Amino acid sequence: MAVTADDIKKSLRIDVTDDDAMINQYIDTAKAYVEGAVDSTADLTQYKQYDFAVSLLTQFWYQNRVVDMQQTPYQVVSMIQQLRGLIS
Repeated sequence: MAVTADDIKKSLRIDVTDDDAMINQYIDTAKAYVEGAVDSTADLTQYKQYDFAVSLLTQFWYQNRVVDMQQTPYQVVSMIQQLRGLIS
């Protein structure tokens, strides 16, 4: 299952489409972030932790876009660690 803007909007209870382009950009960036942190050559889409990490990171960035986005949420770091263990 790939993470979509609708998934993120449901999770955050967003009813409007005004931020869809930004959410999609966050999703694409979160995918690249997680893949780069784990192994950019591995196919991570088969692991549930991948979608969860992408979703959590996207939600975090969306909710904190006006303030501090420098901290990576602990749950995302945990999913990245699990993915590293699964592919090694």
